[in-house]
Amino acid sequence: MKKRKEVAPQDTGCLYENRELDAATSSNGRLLHSDQFKWFDRAAIMTEDDAKYPSSPNLCRIAVVHRVEELKCIIRLLPIWAAGILHVTSHSHQHSFVIIQARSVDRHLSHSFQIPPASLSIFSILTVLIGPVLYECALVPFARRFTGNPTGITCLQRMGIGFVVNILATIVSALVVIKRKAMSAQHNLLDKSSAVIPISLFWLMPQFCLHGIAEVFVSVGQLEFLYDQSPESMRSTAVALYWIAISIGN
Repeated sequence: MKKRKEVAPQDTGCLYENRELDAATSSNGRLLHSDQFKWFDRAAIMTEDDAKYPSSPNLCRIAVVHRVEELKCIIRLLPIWAAGILHVTSHSHQHSFVIIQARSVDRHLSHSFQIPPASLSIFSILTVLIGPVLYECALVPFARRFTGNPTGITCLQRMGIGFVVNILATIVSALVVIKRKAMSAQHNLLDKSSAVIPISLFWLMPQFCLHGIAEVFVSVGQLEFLYDQSPESMRSTAVALYWIAISIGN
C-alpha cells in the first residue's frame, strides 16, 4: 500500500530481486514474473530510499519479485477456494434438514429399537470412509486408461464431479420431501407435526450416501488442488484456506 502511487517500470527486469532472500523459500526454483495482477508489482519497485541499503533492504518497504508472485498464486486460488464454501453450506444445511425429516419417519429397526435422528449421519460417514478406497482402487485405474493421467482425473475434474453429485443429492432430498408429504396427506397427518409418518427411515439414506460421495470428490480434490498449486513456502497457508472455507460454509 505504501507504493500504491508508484509507476511500475516498463522493463520488469528493473523490479527488485534478491537471490539470498529467495533461497529460504524457493528450494525448488524461484517464481518468475507474470503479467497478471500487475498492480502488485509496485511492491517490488526499488525507490531511492530502498537503493541506499541494497544489501539489507527493509522488507516492510520492498518485496522481492518471488514473494510478489507467491501472493499472486494465492489470489489465483481464491475462486476455486470460494467454490468449496458453497459445497460446505449445502452439506451443512442438508444434514440439518434431514435430521428434522428423520424425526417424523418410522425409525424402528425392530419392535424395541429405533435409530436416533442424529445418528443417520453414519451413512454419510461410512460413504466417506469407503469412497476413497474405491476411488483409488477402481476409478483411478479405469480413468487412467482414457486420460493417461497418473491420477486418473485432475483435481478440478474431481471437484466438478463432486459438485454434480451434490446437486443430485439435493434433488433426491426434494423428491423424498414430496414422498413424505404425499404419505402425510394419504394418512391425514399434514396438520400433526409430531405424528410419525409410515415411511421407512431408509428413504433418507440415498441423500446421505450421495453427500458422502460428493465429500470424497470435492473436499479431497480441493485440498489436493490447493496444496499442489500453492507456492512452496505457502502450502500451509493454502491448507489453512481449506479449513477457513469449512468454517465459513458452516
